Amino acid sequence: MRHTVDTRTQQNLSRLDLAVQPTMREATQIAQHVAKTFNLDISVISGHRSYTEQAALYAQGRTAPGNIVTYAKAGSSNHNFATAIDFGIFANGKYLDAKEPGLTERVYRAIWNNIEAEGLRVDWGGDWKRLKDTPHFEYRTGLTLAEMRERKEAGLPVVT
Repeated sequence: MRHTVDTRTQQNLSRLDLAVQPTMREATQIAQHVAKTFNLDISVISGHRSYTEQAALYAQGRTAPGNIVTYAKAGSSNHNFATAIDFGIFANGKYLDAKEPGLTERVYRAIWNNIEAEGLRVDWGGDWKRLKDTPHFEYRTGLTLAEMRERKEAGLPVVT
């Protein structure tokens, strides 16, 4: 089930916490396999985000132009702790997420079902109640966001 990993995916995976990289690489391999069954491609379009980058995303639709894309302020996203990725689905090089919601939701659900079947230590944003985030997959650290913030501020690893 080995697939080639594009440069963007490789860069985003390499910026994750070293302890989560093997699991998220495996999740990416699963995602690529599933996407191929739909005749689509998938890339990791987001991984680690700094607090500054997260604050800019949070501002969208509030104090900056654009639609609201996150309810997570800086320090309140697993992306800030290098434990989360967002996939992007592509058909012939064109990004589909906004254009084909029914199709992309089916693909993300299939990816999640396969990741869950493999027993990977991963949670899916498609199961969230407030703002479903179907492209979002995060490593299950067993820590709350507050605990991860404390550990990061203390210079301790967030994955134990």
